[in-house]
Amino acid sequence: MAPTQHPSSKSTSSTTRATKSRSKLKALKAGRPPLISTVKAKPIAKSSTTTATTTTTAAPAPASAFNPRRTSLSSKHTRALIRTHHVLQKRLARARADNDVEQIQELEAQLAASGGLETYQLASTVGQSAERGGDSSRVLVEWLKPEIEARKKGSLSRSSKTRASPTTGQPLQPLHVLEIGALSTTNALNIPDITRVRRIDLRSSGPGIEEADFMSFPLPDSADGSGEWEGRRGYDVISLSLVLNYVPDAQGRGEMLRRTIKFFSIAKDDGGDDGGEEENKSQQSRRLLLPCLFLVLPAPTVHNSRYLTEGHLTDILSSLGYSHLETKTTRKLHYSLWQYDPDRQKEWIAQGGKTVFRKKEINPGGGRNNFCIVLD
Repeated sequence: MAPTQHPSSKSTSSTTRATKSRSKLKALKAGRPPLISTVKAKPIAKSSTTTATTTTTAAPAPASAFNPRRTSLSSKHTRALIRTHHVLQKRLARARADNDVEQIQELEAQLAASGGLETYQLASTVGQSAERGGDSSRVLVEWLKPEIEARKKGSLSRSSKTRASPTTGQPLQPLHVLEIGALSTTNALNIPDITRVRRIDLRSSGPGIEEADFMSFPLPDSADGSGEWEGRRGYDVISLSLVLNYVPDAQGRGEMLRRTIKFFSIAKDDGGDDGGEEENKSQQSRRLLLPCLFLVLPAPTVHNSRYLTEGHLTDILSSLGYSHLETKTTRKLHYSLWQYDPDRQKEWIAQGGKTVFRKKEINPGGGRNNFCIVLD
């Protein structure tokens, strides 16, 4: 009887090891992401495999207003997120007014499940991004062009680091802008040496945006000086873009508009009155813009509401001391610019203008919304 052939045993053993090796590689491929290299190599130690797998499958950075991944949201999804958030906020406001504890808890849970304020901010940031053509600040910059050009023409003072009037040589201060409800620090308002922008929001979405509630924000004339910013008390421009419609109740919207007038810097002129007649006329023309409020609302809130029209909005703002300067309406948005003058408010009252605006149907009809602004 022939002896057992050891080479055959060795061959069988090698085949078994190869089969096991192939089996292991198949399991790795089936249960984990593939390795970067497709070249077959020596078996990898367990610790090395873990390291490689961890590197390959590292979780992506969370999306935010400062992360380009935010643009992956489709326009349809963005609009749906924003609508859902507004509907839930309105229902929550009604539940709180009725002191319906059970309903409040349910709606708060729904808001949390939908991502809450963070998701709303992300959707709003995407919708208002320059890539989507939604940067409303570009409209404001266009309307502020006379003020911007006046500062660009001035020479830069080495001592004060401010723009100077080309005729008088007096310093022309950069435009101080308060952007309420800011979602990004990279919009059109950033003009070097021309603007200084202070950005606030209920929930800061990143560096450069202060987390603050405008309704409790320190007033510029606060006795303790907490309202000062960059050595100045007050602002030349207040931006309220798609913020007023976020306030859940009509009274709150009215109070927000009323509060804006307390944040303006009121000055007679920028460079004195010793620059000649032409220069004084130029300054007077520019001062017709400042200080001003930039207001952006969804178009349906102004054009398809039972309780608000363009004329009614003008009356409300006139009673606060605002004069209408500019309007632009698109399919989705209503932009407007308003210059503030405390004397305008006095004139309005002296002429018998209304100062109280309650909820009253002024635009009846089916298919309209209930957006309203109340001033008590």
